[in-house]
Amino acid sequence: MTEPIRPRLARIGAVALADLLGHWPAADGALYRLLAMRIARLADTGELSAGLRLPAERELATALSVSRNTVAAAYQLLRDEGMAESRQGAGTRIVPHRTTPAGVHRANGFFAGLLEASEVVADLSVAIVDCAPQVAAALSEPASVLGAAALTAATGNTGYFPHGLPALREVIAAHLTRRLDLPSAREQVIVTTGGQQALDLLVRNEVLPGQPVAVEDPTFPGVLDALHRSGASVIGIPADGGLDPERLEHVVRTHRPALVYLIPTFHNPTGLVMPPGHRQRAARLAAAHPDTLFIDDMTLAELPLRDVPLPPPIAASGLNRQGMNQPNLVTVGSLSKVYWGGLRIGWIRASTGLIGRLAAAKAAADLGSPAFQQAIVAALLDGSHDDIVKWRLDWLRSRHDALTGALRAYLPGWRWPAPDGGLTIWVRLPEHADGGVFAQAALRQGVAVVPGRLLSATAGERADGHIRLAFTQSPDSLRQAAATLAAVQHS
Repeated sequence: MTEPIRPRLARIGAVALADLLGHWPAADGALYRLLAMRIARLADTGELSAGLRLPAERELATALSVSRNTVAAAYQLLRDEGMAESRQGAGTRIVPHRTTPAGVHRANGFFAGLLEASEVVADLSVAIVDCAPQVAAALSEPASVLGAAALTAATGNTGYFPHGLPALREVIAAHLTRRLDLPSAREQVIVTTGGQQALDLLVRNEVLPGQPVAVEDPTFPGVLDALHRSGASVIGIPADGGLDPERLEHVVRTHRPALVYLIPTFHNPTGLVMPPGHRQRAARLAAAHPDTLFIDDMTLAELPLRDVPLPPPIAASGLNRQGMNQPNLVTVGSLSKVYWGGLRIGWIRASTGLIGRLAAAKAAADLGSPAFQQAIVAALLDGSHDDIVKWRLDWLRSRHDALTGALRAYLPGWRWPAPDGGLTIWVRLPEHADGGVFAQAALRQGVAVVPGRLLSATAGERADGHIRLAFTQSPDSLRQAAATLAAVQHS
């Protein structure tokens, strides 16, 4: 769930622990031993602090969709290994054991699978794309996209560019101006290590502990993690059928949030598009509340599932008659979903003042993203981008069709809003089904999915009946995964 787990807590709930366990059964061995090993690992890293009371056996068994005997045996193994102790009436607690004092508790269990070496048969939990062939070729042979002068320029410097490589900032600004109808200058752009760092920088710089922040509910779990780590008070606005601008205005007027985070183009996880009129209302709302930063995440904006015209970013609606932007309208983008996740190139487009503050924070964090990689991306963005996008869309649409077709055949009772674009679908399970329990049962059959509560600011009942499925595996893997999910539901 999205509630932070911190050392001061005396106990951890079964659902919260299930989220932190990640892909715990995705390895060879007895379930009880795998469970004990994963709990021990969380204790070693400080994510389960000494003295923390573990859930009751029956509660954890229900959350993990395993037998109570499995949990009881796991707890016994932890006791045998000196990792836990049990007392009558006090339950089972973690005991001091190589706990890392600096261990940070994850606020959202979504990333647990990325932090493990375990593998699953089909991972539908993360929307990670294969490397586009044009990108792979450029990385293998940089000279194929960088001429001699550009190669010399890329290495004939210190390599430290907290704002980003000037050439890439220039190309990104031109890209935003030309393709997204958002007039931009180099001074308004900072290059980040992917979209996740862009969001983290914005949150850490613009949100103080305790300040309210408004997000769509559901939303991208990465931003929830960043917000909870910052100590923000997160307010969710229902958006599984599209964001209601009236609700947004009410929240902003009532709570005066420090930040509003929106995904108006191919929303994650629903894939829906915010209509132009709603974007204009958001821009007017931003103008009326200059102390609130409005973030428009365009990371998925170039991934339509159909050939339809796309509305421009919210910031484009915030231009005044002199062509100047509202300083509290910010646009975030990334190439991770179009080019390759391993490339880790993202950006923020904002006022020059905010860009300066973010660059100072980025300099302290990493001195700037890798310069040579940025030079290659600048050449691709300026030359082969259209070809890369065309290849990616063919790649993406075949996978979307494979998964949705298989789900309709195997699981006709499942429902989801038809996505306009993006990489995921937001599935509503049949009535009374719990997404967390279903995710655990599916994981034991080798298929990883995301329970809805990990994408919810409130982790309420609305989210419990949902799961998110990413369609980035091969078409055959997706069809097989759908058959497995059907077997899980019918078991």
